[in-house]
Amino acid sequence: MKLLYCNKCKDVIRLNKTTRTCQCGATGGHYKEDGLHAIYYGPAIPLGFSNSSFHEAIDSQPEFGKGTVYNAFVIPKVCPTMELVDSEDYESVEELPIWVNDHLVDPKTQVAKLKNVFKNEK
Repeated sequence: MKLLYCNKCKDVIRLNKTTRTCQCGATGGHYKEDGLHAIYYGPAIPLGFSNSSFHEAIDSQPEFGKGTVYNAFVIPKVCPTMELVDSEDYESVEELPIWVNDHLVDPKTQVAKLKNVFKNEK
Protein backbone atom coordinates (compact mmCIF):
# COMPACT_ATOMS: atom_id res chain seq x y z
CA MET A 1 0.00 0.00 0.00
CA LYS A 2 1.35 3.43 -0.92
CA LEU A 3 0.64 6.63 0.97
CA LEU A 4 1.76 10.25 0.71
CA TYR A 5 2.79 12.41 3.66
CA CYS A 6 2.36 16.14 2.94
CA ASN A 7 5.21 18.18 4.39
CA LYS A 8 3.02 21.29 4.30
CA CYS A 9 -0.13 20.25 6.22
CA LYS A 10 1.20 16.98 7.74
CA ASP A 11 -1.74 15.01 6.31
CA VAL A 12 -1.31 11.39 5.19
CA ILE A 13 -3.34 10.14 2.23
CA ARG A 14 -3.74 6.66 0.78
CA LEU A 15 -3.30 6.44 -2.96
CA ASN A 16 -6.12 5.14 -5.09
CA LYS A 17 -6.80 4.79 -8.83
CA THR A 18 -8.44 8.21 -8.76
CA THR A 19 -6.73 11.40 -7.67
CA ARG A 20 -6.59 12.02 -3.93
CA THR A 21 -5.21 15.13 -2.28
CA CYS A 22 -4.15 16.17 1.19
CA GLN A 23 -6.19 18.64 3.28
CA CYS A 24 -4.31 21.70 2.00
CA GLY A 25 -4.27 20.50 -1.63
CA ALA A 26 -0.51 20.90 -2.06
CA THR A 27 0.09 17.14 -2.39
CA GLY A 28 -1.81 14.57 -4.40
CA GLY A 29 -1.54 11.57 -6.63
CA HIS A 30 -2.97 8.28 -7.84
CA TYR A 31 -2.07 4.73 -8.81
CA LYS A 32 -1.61 4.07 -12.50
CA GLU A 33 -3.81 1.47 -14.22
CA ASP A 34 -1.50 -1.43 -13.23
CA GLY A 35 -2.16 -0.78 -9.53
CA LEU A 36 1.56 -0.90 -8.69
CA HIS A 37 3.05 2.27 -10.17
CA ALA A 38 1.95 5.67 -8.90
CA ILE A 39 2.31 9.29 -9.92
CA TYR A 40 2.28 12.15 -7.43
CA TYR A 41 3.04 15.85 -6.98
CA GLY A 42 3.76 18.34 -4.25
CA PRO A 43 5.90 18.49 -1.11
CA ALA A 44 5.29 14.83 -0.38
CA ILE A 45 7.21 11.97 1.14
CA PRO A 46 5.96 8.65 -0.22
CA LEU A 47 5.34 5.95 2.38
CA GLY A 48 4.70 2.24 2.05
CA PHE A 49 3.16 -0.57 4.06
CA SER A 50 4.12 -4.18 3.58
CA ASN A 51 0.67 -5.45 2.58
CA SER A 52 1.17 -8.94 4.01
CA SER A 53 2.57 -7.62 7.29
CA PHE A 54 -0.28 -5.08 7.56
CA HIS A 55 -2.97 -7.73 6.99
CA GLU A 56 -1.33 -10.09 9.50
CA ALA A 57 -1.35 -7.26 12.07
CA ILE A 58 -5.03 -6.61 11.42
CA ASP A 59 -5.84 -10.31 11.78
CA SER A 60 -3.96 -10.52 15.10
CA GLN A 61 -5.23 -7.26 16.64
CA PRO A 62 -5.12 -7.74 20.41
CA GLU A 63 -8.06 -6.97 22.65
CA PHE A 64 -5.83 -5.07 25.14
CA GLY A 65 -2.21 -4.05 25.66
CA LYS A 66 0.22 -3.04 22.98
CA GLY A 67 -0.91 -2.94 19.37
CA THR A 68 0.43 -5.28 16.74
CA VAL A 69 3.53 -4.05 14.90
CA TYR A 70 3.72 -4.25 11.10
CA ASN A 71 6.27 -3.17 8.49
CA ALA A 72 6.00 0.37 7.19
CA PHE A 73 8.74 2.31 5.39
CA VAL A 74 9.68 5.56 3.71
CA ILE A 75 9.89 4.95 -0.03
CA PRO A 76 13.26 6.10 -1.49
CA LYS A 77 13.42 9.39 -3.40
CA VAL A 78 14.37 7.44 -6.52
CA CYS A 79 11.96 4.53 -6.90
CA PRO A 80 10.81 2.84 -10.13
CA THR A 81 7.20 2.55 -8.91
CA MET A 82 6.79 6.21 -7.81
CA GLU A 83 6.90 9.10 -10.27
CA LEU A 84 7.13 12.67 -8.92
CA VAL A 85 5.89 15.36 -11.33
CA ASP A 86 5.43 19.12 -11.08
CA SER A 87 1.93 20.07 -9.96
CA GLU A 88 1.44 21.94 -13.27
CA ASP A 89 2.18 18.72 -15.22
CA TYR A 90 -0.04 16.47 -13.11
CA GLU A 91 -3.19 15.22 -14.84
CA SER A 92 -6.01 14.51 -12.42
CA VAL A 93 -7.83 11.19 -12.70
CA GLU A 94 -11.50 11.32 -11.79
CA GLU A 95 -13.98 8.52 -11.13
CA LEU A 96 -13.10 5.47 -13.22
CA PRO A 97 -15.74 2.95 -14.25
CA ILE A 98 -15.59 -0.21 -12.14
CA TRP A 99 -16.55 -3.59 -13.60
CA VAL A 100 -17.41 -6.55 -11.36
CA ASN A 101 -18.53 -9.84 -12.96
CA ASP A 102 -19.39 -8.06 -16.23
CA HIS A 103 -21.56 -5.49 -14.42
CA LEU A 104 -20.77 -1.79 -14.30
CA VAL A 105 -20.53 -0.61 -10.68
CA ASP A 106 -21.39 2.95 -9.70
CA PRO A 107 -18.14 4.32 -8.12
CA LYS A 108 -20.11 6.57 -5.73
CA THR A 109 -22.46 3.91 -4.33
CA GLN A 110 -20.45 0.73 -5.14
CA VAL A 111 -23.74 -0.81 -6.39
CA ALA A 112 -23.85 -2.76 -9.64
CA LYS A 113 -25.86 -1.15 -12.42
CA LEU A 114 -27.86 -3.79 -14.23
CA LYS A 115 -28.83 -3.56 -17.87
CA ASN A 116 -32.39 -2.56 -18.61
CA VAL A 117 -33.79 -5.47 -20.65
CA PHE A 118 -36.41 -3.16 -22.17
CA LYS A 119 -33.80 -0.81 -23.62
CA ASN A 120 -31.06 -1.55 -26.11
CA GLU A 121 -28.12 -1.02 -23.70
CA LYS A 122 -24.63 -2.32 -24.14
